Amino acid sequence: MNLRDIKKDIEYVLGAFIDDCSVFATVNPNAGDEELSGLLDEAIDLYNELKDKVNAKVEGPKGAYFSGLRKEVLEKTDALYEKLSEVVKKAAEAPKAPKAETAEKPAAEKKPATKKAPAKKADAAEKPATKKAPAKKPAAKKAE
Repeated sequence: MNLRDIKKDIEYVLGAFIDDCSVFATVNPNAGDEELSGLLDEAIDLYNELKDKVNAKVEGPKGAYFSGLRKEVLEKTDALYEKLSEVVKKAAEAPKAPKAETAEKPAAEKKPATKKAPAKKADAAEKPATKKAPAKKPAAKKAE
């Protein structure tokens, strides 16, 4: 067990949870914002708590302390994911907000379609093509 690895694990696991929450909030705009913000607050508090525990001075066997800390990271993050799962289930069961219907305007209010004048075409004889072929690169020399 390495201190650096545990710090990276905390960053990765809780960062992934926060990303999942933000993706869910983006995909489901009518989801419970209060519940999601509460989950995000819990995740941030857990992150701060775990970072404090990792940075604390440990007396005695460090391996056992760090392995217990790694288990704690996984257990508490799993509990957060279960809460997020409940929020997702509630959002899926909730009736969806009706989309704004676009009512058509009556015929009297519609503007008549106007035709645009065709664009003027330039004669090919007036403007000759000035496109140049790309320059060739010299072949690489082989070292013998």
